[in-house]
Order: sequence, then structure tokens, then C-alpha cells
Amino acid sequence: MRAFVGRWAAAQNAHDFAAYSALYAERFSGLKRVGSYAKRFDRRGWLKDREPMLQGSSSVRVSELQVTPTPGAARVVFKQDFSAPGFQDSGQKELFLLAQGTSIVISREEMLVSRVALSAPPASGALFAFHRDGIVLESVVAPSALPAKPRLVARQSDDVYVVAASVTPTEVDESTRGWLGRSVTVYAKDGTRCSGAVARFELRVAVVPHFGMIQTWNGEAGQPKASASQIATEIWNVAREDERFVVGVLDHACHGQWATEGAAAWLPARPAPAPLRASAIAAFKALPRYRELQAGFVTENSDTEHAWEEVDGELTVVQVRSATEPALVIVSARAGSGCNSFSGALTAIWRVAAGGALELRQVIDSGSDLMQTHGAIDAGGGAGLALLTGPDGLQDAVWALQPTATGYERRLLFSTAFWDCGC
Repeated sequence: MRAFVGRWAAAQNAHDFAAYSALYAERFSGLKRVGSYAKRFDRRGWLKDREPMLQGSSSVRVSELQVTPTPGAARVVFKQDFSAPGFQDSGQKELFLLAQGTSIVISREEMLVSRVALSAPPASGALFAFHRDGIVLESVVAPSALPAKPRLVARQSDDVYVVAASVTPTEVDESTRGWLGRSVTVYAKDGTRCSGAVARFELRVAVVPHFGMIQTWNGEAGQPKASASQIATEIWNVAREDERFVVGVLDHACHGQWATEGAAAWLPARPAPAPLRASAIAAFKALPRYRELQAGFVTENSDTEHAWEEVDGELTVVQVRSATEPALVIVSARAGSGCNSFSGALTAIWRVAAGGALELRQVIDSGSDLMQTHGAIDAGGGAGLALLTGPDGLQDAVWALQPTATGYERRLLFSTAFWDCGC
């Protein structure tokens, strides 16, 4: 069984789709999980979803493998670390393996836990998510920083609970400590800016709790209501290590979603004018991935009258313009809830060339969330425009799309932990 899992990982790392496909039983069920997003597939849907991934430069690493024999099958659980350009996640994966003739095949596969990694920002010219009153930093925290009595922070949202504890500069790593006193500029979705300096550090957890936890805290089952201290302690103890994050709190109040070291030009995303909107939508609907989603929608819903994004969905077309860079047009669409029914989300970015011609820069398949682009940062020096998106989806994910030589790298800056039921 261990050798089989080795072949399974090797087929993916070799990007050998034929070898990978041969490992799956005809009678197969798979559950894909990325963060809080989850969707179930049969064999055909699973392989169709995986094929584009195996054509790229993704890699899979397996560790901590455990095999449990069962009558007629074997249950295999291991830690999977998955990496692709602009994306990383890790967590436990489960396979059920069956004997089929002289071969072994996979009859069920499920990512039990998906922890999407926050990409580490560069040391200078950094771009951050802004959380309440400070910048979200990648950091290693000393065990002594874990508090006995964390505090519950006043809620800014009915859904999100934030628990915090102060940490001293000696309790964070050297690179994080180096941000103390450095100036940053904060940007809101409407382009409002505010500057401040990092004055201190906090360790936090931000979470949408399970509804059962909230009912218990509210005393709905007849028990006493929980105090703020009890709620904070329970959240802190339940949170995984990767769900805790360090914030560099500023020396005065600012409000926004993103921040940069120093200051940069902010360029708002505005609705595209009618001619550009029409040509961008036409190009969007001509994309192979759009057509795949349309075919899946027709198959699942027996609906040939509508486009997939027209049913329980939405579509946006925005433009970002710079005095020194070609304009960009971004089309994003989503449909469905991902709850055992059709769902899809797709974004495409084009550069607007002379004469209005569209040059495709990037296609992003984002699970089930609409990618809402609010603006861009022009760092100057010919580096191009970094697009800023979010908060999106159940996890209020905040992203940056940073230009590369061939397109854009999508980097997750922050996401709220989601413990509730998504459906």
C-alpha cells in the first residue's frame, strides 16, 4: 500500500495524467477541499478537475503515512503538502484502496483538512493584508507567547469572532521584530489612504465559529451563558497553530484591507465602458475553461437556455488604468453554492493593447468565490500593477495578484478561519 501511494504521488509530480488516471476505480467518489470550499465528484468529474493541475508545475509531497486494513479494502491517511504557482496548502488526506484483479485502485479520496498557506511577503516593498488596526505578518512566535487568558475583541461583524493577546518583541522572530517603528500606508477599497508606524505586536485568531458553539455560548440549551473570557479561551484552545497570526499594530487608528511599506500610487478599479465590457465578455466566454464550466452546468442542470453564471450567479467587468502602464480589464464570474450542486468561479485578466485589442494575461479558477478586484498598487519602476482583491467568500480572503513575466501570481494575504457549515 505504501508503494502504491508512492506511485500515486510520483504520477502527479511527473505530470503523467494517463498514469494518474489509471489508479482510480470506475466506481469512485472524491471530495475536494480547499480551505472552507468543498465539492464532491464522481470519477469523471474528479479527473476532469485534476487534469489542468497535472499539466502545470504543481508538486505533491506525502508524509506521516498510516495504513489500516479493512475487510476488502485498506484505509490510508497521510499528510499531503501541495504546491503550485501562487498556491500552497497542506493537511490530512484519506484514500480507500481496493484490490481490482491484480491491481490496486482508489475507490474514495478526500482531503480531510486543507490549510491554505499565507505566502511570506518580501522583506522590502512588502504588501500586506490589514486586520482591524495593523498589518498581518508572517512570523514565528515563541511558545511563551501563548497566553493563559486571551481576550475577546469587540466584534465588527456578526459572524467573525476575534481573540487576541499582546506579545513582546522578544517573543517574535527577528524578521518580524524588524518591523517595529517602520511606516506603512493602509488602503481601503474606495482608495482612502492612511499612514502609520508599527508600534507593537499582537497574536490573534479570527474565526467564524460553528453554530453549535454559538448556541452553547448563548445558553440556548439551558446552560448558563458563557462569559467573554470563556469564549476567548475556547476559541484559542480549538484554533490550530496555523490559524493564529501576528499583527503589527499601528500607532494610531487606520481602516482598510491592504497595506504597503511606505506609500504607493493607488489605482481604483472602475466599471469598464460599454465597448470594452462587451469585447471582454466575448473573450471571456471564448475561454476553454469557461466552456468546460458551461458543459458541466448543462450536464448537472439539463439547462441549455442559460449561461452557467446566469443561474444563482454574478459577473463583473472592471478596468484599471495607469498613466504609465497599459490598461487592464478583469472579468470575474461565479455561480452556485458548492453544496452538492453545480458551482464554479472563473476570473480572467487582459491587457488592453493599442487599438483596443485584448492580450490575455491570466486565467484563474477560484473554486466557488467571485474574485472582486477593487484596485491596484503601482509601485513604479516598471514593475507593473499589483491587483488587490477581496475580502471574498466564507473566509473573507484577501489576495494580491502580483505581475510576473508571463502573467500574475495570486498570493493569499489573509483569511478568516471558518468552522461553521458552509451549506
